[in-house]
Amino acid sequence: MSKKLIIAATNARGYAEAAVGCGYEVITLDAFADADLKRVTSQAYKVKMLDWRIDVEDFKCQFKKINSQIDLSNVEGFCYGSLFDAAPELLDWVAARVPVIGNVSEVLKNAKAFSFFGLLDDLHIQHPEVRVDFPASPLHWLAKQVGGSGGMHVRPASHNGSADYYQQEVMGDPLSMLFVTNGEVMRPIGFNRQIAAPISELPYRFAGAVSGVQLPEIVRHQFSKAAQKLTNAMGLRGINSLDAVLDGETLWILELNPRLSASFELYQKEHPNLFETHLQGCKGELSELPRFKSSCAQLILYAEDALVMPVDFVWPAWVVDIPLADEGGNSIVIEKNSPICSVRAEAESVELALILVNQRIKILKEMILI
Repeated sequence: MSKKLIIAATNARGYAEAAVGCGYEVITLDAFADADLKRVTSQAYKVKMLDWRIDVEDFKCQFKKINSQIDLSNVEGFCYGSLFDAAPELLDWVAARVPVIGNVSEVLKNAKAFSFFGLLDDLHIQHPEVRVDFPASPLHWLAKQVGGSGGMHVRPASHNGSADYYQQEVMGDPLSMLFVTNGEVMRPIGFNRQIAAPISELPYRFAGAVSGVQLPEIVRHQFSKAAQKLTNAMGLRGINSLDAVLDGETLWILELNPRLSASFELYQKEHPNLFETHLQGCKGELSELPRFKSSCAQLILYAEDALVMPVDFVWPAWVVDIPLADEGGNSIVIEKNSPICSVRAEAESVELALILVNQRIKILKEMILI
């Protein structure tokens, strides 16, 4: 009998493929239930999102469907990605029904709270200035929502709208570090450049990332030192990520994601057992990591306008997150500003991977006629 896992994330496809490759039978809950996700899972449930955040009641409804169809005592555990950033308490509801593999809800809650910046201060980890009151001079300040992800919760403070807190904008290169820990010892997996796909209403919308970024030793040290301090203070386990902005050789920490993140998939091809590395870290064990030799870029292609595509459209082999046809099975319908799919490219360097992925996006746009 194969080992069963439930995986829940905003987009669970990459984690599901990795888990299946490690020998698990996977059931997923995510916001898309795309065609290529359904091909690798035994069951794929689509959960509703409200303003880019999980609909808690719908999630519970979908989870109960799983419970009605299988014996949860035969499920080894529940792994999660970004779906719970705004609702960490939902992990406790899940944990009462099936073991949660990963950081406990309290860790996620503390990482996504405004008080996290106080912890950074206590640990002497550099971060942009933050405040809960509206800045007197809002230029170069950002308005943010607690628990937001994918850049969907970030606006210039000068824009109208509510915010949970304000963060001073730092100019530089947006980066992230993927790392694994057993609760005590942290090991870097890789450094990534983050890429945005801005539109007027979502100026910091996440588009994707590229791995294999080569950083000066002083910057790698700052990243690793921050991750180790947070591991010690919070008891982090498994694969986590840190977001930052690099200004010269000064690293400004923006956010900790104490769960599987989008950059995980960038390393999966060179490390097919990376998902097992996550599971081992959650158990308090650390495995050896390979030396990653190439760069992988993955970018989301968004629909600039509402889009209707034929169901027999032939997707190139380098496309993932392939959308399903509508309920009638007559066409593929994509709403304006929604993701169409993701495009991947691997190359010997960051620069070559980015050139190739952008060439492929151009080809795909011409194929779709957008």
